[in-house]
Amino acid sequence: MADFLLRDIDERVAERIKEMARQKGWPLNDVILHLLKQALGIVEPEPAPEPGDIARLTGSWNDDESRAFAEAMAALNNLPDDAPAYMPPPGKKSGD
Repeated sequence: MADFLLRDIDERVAERIKEMARQKGWPLNDVILHLLKQALGIVEPEPAPEPGDIARLTGSWNDDESRAFAEAMAALNNLPDDAPAYMPPPGKKSGD
């Protein structure tokens, strides 16, 4: 495979590529290759999301995030049923 070096990439373009890489969880190189293939008609472009379509909000957690969430949920599940509430009951002010 050939290698190319790109220079003088516009800051807006660079930021958008980085943003896409974060959203997809892909390396920058993979995002750039995918965009080039789309622009050259080698792969089909991704369909635009329909208004109100929540599919665009999908994502995934990395291992550290998944582990932190699981630990937090386990800690919450291990609280005793009679754990003190931090919100006063309705109609009662805190400190009463």
